[in-house]
Amino acid sequence: MDKAALRRSAVKFLDIDNDVYSTRMAAAFCFGISALLWWIPVLGPAVAGYVCGRKTGSMVKGTVCSLLSGAALILIVWGMSAAILGHGGYPGIPANEAAASQTGIVGAAASYLQTFFTEGTSDLNLMNLGVVTVFGAVGGILSRQMRKETAYLISAGATEGSFRPAARSMRLYESNKSLGFESFNDCMEMQHMATNENKDTKADRSDSKKEPAKMQSMKPAATTVQTVTTTVSGNTQMAQKTGSENPFVDILERTDRGQERK
Repeated sequence: MDKAALRRSAVKFLDIDNDVYSTRMAAAFCFGISALLWWIPVLGPAVAGYVCGRKTGSMVKGTVCSLLSGAALILIVWGMSAAILGHGGYPGIPANEAAASQTGIVGAAASYLQTFFTEGTSDLNLMNLGVVTVFGAVGGILSRQMRKETAYLISAGATEGSFRPAARSMRLYESNKSLGFESFNDCMEMQHMATNENKDTKADRSDSKKEPAKMQSMKPAATTVQTVTTTVSGNTQMAQKTGSENPFVDILERTDRGQERK
């Protein structure tokens, strides 16, 4: 199997490319951080649970995921303790005494395992499991609260994380106070009335501009009809009657006279 196939398998299994929330990655984080920081009283398990809850995105998922991850770690430690600390007399003697009797690499592993036990006993310390579970729920609650706050800031139009205060007129209107224009609704009605008046004024102006244009367009049409009638009929007398109205009549009359002379 080549490297690309291995990477695709790892991405699919661990959900590495997930952008925000992932239950599988939350469980992996909780298990890994717990295994590394379990020896720090309260603080180590709290960090593991909080990271798990934030990664899951909800209180229920954070609680269940952190509980299962912590329980899986406890079971693994219990099995390894039976194999490693058993050579030192565990469980007949306290875990720390059994770990002290070991040497070398086995002794280092035994020293690590004995941190999961209550001091001076052979019993596993289950209080840290409760800390992991509680902080998993806390992380999930804070993760959901963060989403709600972000959605509220976006809807409220906040800029750079701060709330944009509402305008003074809007605050007065919401509290039923009298404004300069009586109320917000009256202001909107006046705005609509002004808009309608502007439309009527523009319509009147456009009608007044169209009337002269119609008169000018009608006059050349009558002149054209008179010119065509004069040319087709050849009636010079009709042309003389309309000569005062048509400037082309004289030109047509002179043309007819020239043809008769020839």
